[in-house]
Amino acid sequence: MAFKRAPSLLLKSMPPRATRGFLDRERLQLGRIEASGAQVIALLAPAGFGKTAQLNHWRREVLARGGLAFWLTVDSNDEPLSLVRGLAFSAQLSCGKHGFDEHFLQWIDDCSDPREAITGWLAEVANLAVEVVLLLDELDRLPMPSRNEILTYLLNNAPANLQVALAARPAGALVASGALRMARMVRLTASDLRFRLDETLAVLSSVLKGGEDLDTAAALHDLTEGWPFGIQLVAAALYRSGDLEGLIGAATADIRHYFIDTVINSQSADAVYMMERLAGFDLIHPDLCLAVLDKVELVDELLRIQDETPLLSQVEGNEWMRLHPLAHEVLRERWIQLPLAERKLIAQKASAWYAANELYEEAAQQAFLAGDVTTAFDLVERSTYQMTVQGKSVTVLSWYRRLPEEELHQHPGFWAPTAWALAMSQYNGEAQVLVDLILAQPGIAPGEKFEAALIEMTAAGFSDRIDDISERLDRWPEPPSDAHPTHVPIYFISTSFVALYRGQPEQARLTLAQIDSLDQEVVYSPVSYGLADYALGLSYLWEGRYILAEQVLRPALARAEGRLGRMNPVTCMLATLLAQACWDAGREDEPSALLAGRLVALERNGLPDALLAAYRVLARVAVREGRQDQALNLLESLCAIGQGRAILRFQILAKFELVRLHAQHGRAESALALSRGLDQLIRDCRAHIPVPFIPWADLHADLARAHAMLAHQDEASLVTALTAAESAIRLAEGLKRGGEETEARLLQAEACRRQGGSDAHRLRLEAVSLARANGMLRVLQELHPTREHELEVELERNRRDQAPPPTADKSYVRGTALLTVKEREVLALLNRNMSNKEIARAMEVGEETIKWHMKNLFSKLNAANRKHVVARARMLGLID
Repeated sequence: MAFKRAPSLLLKSMPPRATRGFLDRERLQLGRIEASGAQVIALLAPAGFGKTAQLNHWRREVLARGGLAFWLTVDSNDEPLSLVRGLAFSAQLSCGKHGFDEHFLQWIDDCSDPREAITGWLAEVANLAVEVVLLLDELDRLPMPSRNEILTYLLNNAPANLQVALAARPAGALVASGALRMARMVRLTASDLRFRLDETLAVLSSVLKGGEDLDTAAALHDLTEGWPFGIQLVAAALYRSGDLEGLIGAATADIRHYFIDTVINSQSADAVYMMERLAGFDLIHPDLCLAVLDKVELVDELLRIQDETPLLSQVEGNEWMRLHPLAHEVLRERWIQLPLAERKLIAQKASAWYAANELYEEAAQQAFLAGDVTTAFDLVERSTYQMTVQGKSVTVLSWYRRLPEEELHQHPGFWAPTAWALAMSQYNGEAQVLVDLILAQPGIAPGEKFEAALIEMTAAGFSDRIDDISERLDRWPEPPSDAHPTHVPIYFISTSFVALYRGQPEQARLTLAQIDSLDQEVVYSPVSYGLADYALGLSYLWEGRYILAEQVLRPALARAEGRLGRMNPVTCMLATLLAQACWDAGREDEPSALLAGRLVALERNGLPDALLAAYRVLARVAVREGRQDQALNLLESLCAIGQGRAILRFQILAKFELVRLHAQHGRAESALALSRGLDQLIRDCRAHIPVPFIPWADLHADLARAHAMLAHQDEASLVTALTAAESAIRLAEGLKRGGEETEARLLQAEACRRQGGSDAHRLRLEAVSLARANGMLRVLQELHPTREHELEVELERNRRDQAPPPTADKSYVRGTALLTVKEREVLALLNRNMSNKEIARAMEVGEETIKWHMKNLFSKLNAANRKHVVARARMLGLID
């Protein structure tokens, strides 16, 4: 056959080497995608998103389950007949001489009708009677006639045993060809291929060790935005330097060089001209490009760059796009070098275009850059409310800080949005000044007074003043008739917090349920609904029902990350509660990753319970990992934050955790001194503790006393410990604090056991039963380290209950229709460098039988000798 000897076909039909360190992501596994019933899977993303590596991994998946995988990298020379011949050659290479026969291959070579040739190829595939996956790489390079005539026909007439997976840059011509318009097709775009944070951590886990390093990894994830090639550059920088402290700088430099040398400088002069002038925009649209640059041809360049490079990422479902942060940084440096007059003119045009499209925030930013400060504030004032609703409080505050104090009275549109932003931050005390401005307006409506009260309640919530929330709720037994619809959910959330802190979690959930009856199209705000999810999850954590908490918080976190972003304060608070649920349920793999890089955001804009959960979990994780110094540092920091903000709960929990830590490590005197210090703190500050928090404070004082006294071995200490544990049980029952109740019962049982009490076993069984019912396995592990066997049984039982069904082990030699079972066994032994005689002895067959199998292996794998057989098998993915 003429084409059989063509070197180009051989190269195009050979899959690339497997990517070193490739992350097998469960959500992208072929079997999972196939479950949707799709016969065609299209990877459509710009360069650097790992399309080829993912295709190659799917090829290995197919081989592992005994199927055939045909690989073809297409190019611009693949006219219709050439494409079909390439498909035939790929099939022959994968099937060997036991697949497509010589007569058919010769017929394909001689055929002059492309449609007839592809029909024959499809028929031959159907005759194979085995699963076949065709993998087509770089499909965007395929000539238009081949797309229209061959590809479309192939996809629409594929037999039942043929599945097609293709990778392409999302070029407009490919989409316009109609080849990818099929009902049974799954499209995976750049957003699907981006790494999630946990996936980035998995890639870097081999070189990042310790909780502090997770913060570095999270910062690198945000820096690259999960761009797979960017993560590869980060990993390379790690392996190259090993300098963790300088890693972010090294990784940034590598990615900047990539953008400059490989992407930006390789573009045409027109494209570089355009990108440098668009660097002043956060959001880019083709019409904006035309409005500010007045060149139609540059719009086509913009769309081409979006399709072919990682410079621009498109917002899903519309034409908006934005520059990758590091590319933006590179181009911004060039933008600054442009003449000032040109930059101002571009900004003026952009401001007018944004304003005409009612994008007032962006219009204001451009007006500010153009030097028109008055217009900028007039424009942004129109959008401050919407910015608050969408969770952009930090942006609202940045504009507020720019506004001269003497002009504040001239911009009433800033008052309420800025007050909301301040209330939900560490600067919540500053919100009252703006609230007073709102209330001082003549003829203020009840709805405006109601909003002012909600802002005051929110500020009180962020400063842990629950009494102030209760007081204002007493003035507003229900929202007024003219209340803004988006304020009503905040009212119910505030009411639920008061109920929760009074020990009524069921009432809190009933109150939150009223939000579901509201018209979401009218009242929906990702911030308020995210806070409602937070309150619901907190109510389950309050009771120690960690499994239910996780079921609420995990989907809520996914929603918040999609709508608000990973680092939005609401997202961070949801992640913190989920981390606590996972930790207390006995799982160690998730909490650190969930909290990675988020502590600073929580300190600035987190509700008190979120910050308490974050420090508590991080400290306990540190102890579990043998880093007591880190745990002590975290708890001392929490105490200092509590002193600085006058939040007693921070100080109380920090001291309680310190007592607990020292007691568990046998430092009885340190634990006792801290316990007494905690008692003194509560006595001295009792008048300043909000009334609903007094039982909570006493509960933690009792638990601390029980831990400290149990660390002593004398009889008097055990009596005190038992008394303290029993008091803690009563307080926890009254507050419905399930986690603390179980902990107190375990302490009670231990004190009783040491005293030789007959009830010790019964008390412990009851505590363990309560813990298991709500998934509280961590408290068992932490409070009874000497009962390792019992705890392992408990943990193993829980893991079995939650683990997915086991999958069959993969053979060392991957199953494939190309080789028989015996041939795979021979290949596995051959890979261990065994002789024919040794293989025969291992398989308990004659040496002549092995020679016969070896002959078949030489033929099927097109190999010349024993070493060549092994090399070919590795190249084809049959063995590792």
